[in-house]
Formats: sequence, C-alpha cells, structure tokens
Amino acid sequence: MKAVIKLELFGENTRQMCKVYRSAFRENGCAEIFDTVVGVPPRSSWVAEVLGPSEKYRLERNFLKPKLDYSRANGIGSRGVFAEYILESGKLYEVKSQESWSRTDRYFCIVDQDGDVIKISEEDACHSIGAETYQERRVKISAKNISRY
Repeated sequence: MKAVIKLELFGENTRQMCKVYRSAFRENGCAEIFDTVVGVPPRSSWVAEVLGPSEKYRLERNFLKPKLDYSRANGIGSRGVFAEYILESGKLYEVKSQESWSRTDRYFCIVDQDGDVIKISEEDACHSIGAETYQERRVKISAKNISRY
C-alpha cells in the first residue's frame, strides 16, 4: 500500500534562487567557488527512507525527491509551496516537517497495510534496523571521549 505526505517548504524561493546562481557559476567553471562560499541551502522539510545504520551519520538514508506544488504559494514563493512524497508500506521513513519559521517536527513513520501513515518512536525505529538512537550514540561518544583522558 502507498500513502502521500504533503509538507510545506519554507523559504523555497531563496533555495531556488541559489540554484539559479549556482548554474550561472557552473557555466563559467566556478561551481566549486559558489559551493564553498554560498552553497544551496537544504529544503526546510524532507522525507528520507531509512536504509540501515551508518557509522558516520547514525542512519543511512535515501532522501526522496518530491513533487512540488506551487498552487498555494504566496507571490514570492517563500510560503505555500508544498512538497508531496509517496511512501510505501514495508519501509521506514524519517520526516522533517517545518511547521513555522521557528518550529520543526521530526519523526519516524511507517505506512500500514491500509495506507495510513503511522508515527513510531525513535527507539522503535532505530532498534528495528540495528541502529542506535541519538541519545544512545551521544552517551557512547561521551564515554569514548572521557576514556581518552
């Protein structure tokens, strides 16, 4: 079964403008300079399929490409742009949803056999794939750093 999640993208106009400028720099062979000095900011909201544990990032993820909907965007595109993601049952997802300019919601979810998106705890999500939670990893790294002294 599949489900669709719609997340609002905040400041997408700035992100798109940076992509335009990066293209101009790339045409002149200077894309590396642009990436070093300015860069393209990440999307304010995203969905990633969790593939397994990662030594470097804690979780190995595949960020899904959204279908963008500008039908409710304001005049400059800073609000009202929505990203639509198709989720499948049998997979684990991590979601970062920008709720306002200053508040985000980050959670793990699965899709059940009826096509409903079910939020699950970080502990259940991480342990189901053999990864550590953020807190468990923090404690482990702290203990490792203390043992150095």
